Amino acid sequence: MKAEERKQVNEGDWVKLQSNKGERIHGFVEKQLEEENRVQIRVIASDNHLLTNHSIQVHVVKLQVEPDSKYYTLGELEQLIDLALQTNDKVWFDALSDQYNYLKKETEAKRHIDYTQVN
Repeated sequence: MKAEERKQVNEGDWVKLQSNKGERIHGFVEKQLEEENRVQIRVIASDNHLLTNHSIQVHVVKLQVEPDSKYYTLGELEQLIDLALQTNDKVWFDALSDQYNYLKKETEAKRHIDYTQVN
């Protein structure tokens, strides 16, 4: 087995790929498939608009895994929460909601401190 065939891809990873027809596809891994080295991804954006918001199955060798970003803005979290609701992903929704609530409280606390500081 070649090293590229052992590429580690996990559920929830954001990925990019180019189809055999040259279409650019961006989405996230929904699940690992029983067939070796294949995953199902949810297409979020694509040159082929018919693929958007649908699931496709691909070989992991074609995938480019995006770096994991642990820090999102409130606006980004709102969009991701909407996506989690659309995909009925309760675990992801709960995790994003926790991040959103924490960041919102922290942002409000910083604003309060900034306005109350006296020099």
